Amino acid sequence: MKFNMRINPSRKNRILALIILIGLATTGTLMATAPEHDATEIEEKSWPVTTMTLEARSLSPELRLFGRVETPRHAQLTAAVTATVDTLNISEGELVEAGQVLMTLDDADEELRLLQAAANTAEAQASLVTTRREFAVDTQVLQHMHELHQLTLSKRRRLETLQQQNLVAAEQLEDTRALVARQAIQLARQQLRVDNHPQRLAMAEAAVERFRALMEEQELRLSRTVIVAPFRGRISHIDAAPGDRIREGETLLAMYDTNALQVRVTLPRKAIGSIKQALAANVTISAQLNASPVTLRLHQLAAEVSSGRSGVDGLFKVIGSGDALELGKAVAITVVMPPLAGVATIPLQSLYGDDRIYAIFEGRLQGIDVETLGRRTDDQGRVELLIRPHQGELPEEILTTSLPRASTGLRVDVING
Repeated sequence: MKFNMRINPSRKNRILALIILIGLATTGTLMATAPEHDATEIEEKSWPVTTMTLEARSLSPELRLFGRVETPRHAQLTAAVTATVDTLNISEGELVEAGQVLMTLDDADEELRLLQAAANTAEAQASLVTTRREFAVDTQVLQHMHELHQLTLSKRRRLETLQQQNLVAAEQLEDTRALVARQAIQLARQQLRVDNHPQRLAMAEAAVERFRALMEEQELRLSRTVIVAPFRGRISHIDAAPGDRIREGETLLAMYDTNALQVRVTLPRKAIGSIKQALAANVTISAQLNASPVTLRLHQLAAEVSSGRSGVDGLFKVIGSGDALELGKAVAITVVMPPLAGVATIPLQSLYGDDRIYAIFEGRLQGIDVETLGRRTDDQGRVELLIRPHQGELPEEILTTSLPRASTGLRVDVING
């Protein structure tokens, strides 16, 4: 059996096929009549950059640190006597000169004690004069007593001779013998008194010296009713006012020496080694107080490390007058470290990461690994980094423009000038 199938496209299908044919014909015509273009290569982009020349020099890195002003000469002035505050001549924070009268205490009680000490001294001096005069008299008395005793002895011998001849009474001889014994006792006592004169004289002289010392001590106590500045400095606080009754030993005021100020700074641990070497070699490590003309010099390192700290405190002595500094003030300083040889300075933007700079070779970047040794501030106040290459020598020209995608081989165009 034979089947004959016939497909009759609809009107819509015929129109769609016609449209497709027309589109294909139009595309072919456009492609055939289009102008021909020459094939060109895409050019590599070149980044405009600035550069600088490096030079190896001997430079000192700088440390930006914070410290606190202190002094070993902070005096607490106390009362040497018990008295009432009479006058107060200064105020807190005032700068005073050495020897300036700061405060006076009522001196009436001390004046009376001085008069009593002077009287005791005068009495002791009079006693000394009497002791010296007594020696001359005692010596003369001793001589007369010797003569009298010799006369009595002679009389006794005559009476003894007469008594043997029964020419005198026995009672007369006994009385003479008793007189000889009494004279001998008196003579011994007088001799002892003369012999003891050096000791009595020494005691009298010692009494004079003792009372004189007590008088001088009282004069000193009287002078201490006037409180004077022991050195040039600034008054830090006042603890007494006129009318206050002050006991001996109580604090009146405190002051500190402005010429003995120092700044205590905690030094970073990585800098301790080089600082110790510099101090051992008598190399000066100086510092500058930021925003101030005050100059500092490292005097010594602290003897102990404070609890909770890893660094060692450095004591920077203020050079010259410290009148502009307040005790206890927190300050920022710039420490100039010992110089390093063979280093170069670069701007901050020239360092990529922590240890890479880029040199320019034949119009392309070349990465170089470097060691960062610190930073410093130039004469224009710009911060610079101190670097040294890990290997080889410093390149002649390096990149100073900050490129976000800097890498070795990147093409650049130097536009200095």
